[in-house]
Amino acid sequence: MKGGIFMIESTVLKSSMTLRYVAGQDDNGKDVFKTQTFSNLRANALDEDIFAVGTTLSTVLAAGSAEVHKKDDSLITNA
Repeated sequence: MKGGIFMIESTVLKSSMTLRYVAGQDDNGKDVFKTQTFSNLRANALDEDIFAVGTTLSTVLAAGSAEVHKKDDSLITNA
């Protein structure tokens, strides 16, 4: 602690992407959602690139569109 202020660093250790998409409808006509997780993304992958890959994969999955979620696992240390 320097002068009452912590010097904190955050390092992304790993990232993953999850796609959430409508896979169909149930007997009552309500949307049924599925999720797929893709692990071990490069920690320095850009959000724009992850989104582009996610939207491309959603068309391959015949989902049409999907929510693209990114999860980072970070280590936070006192520098």
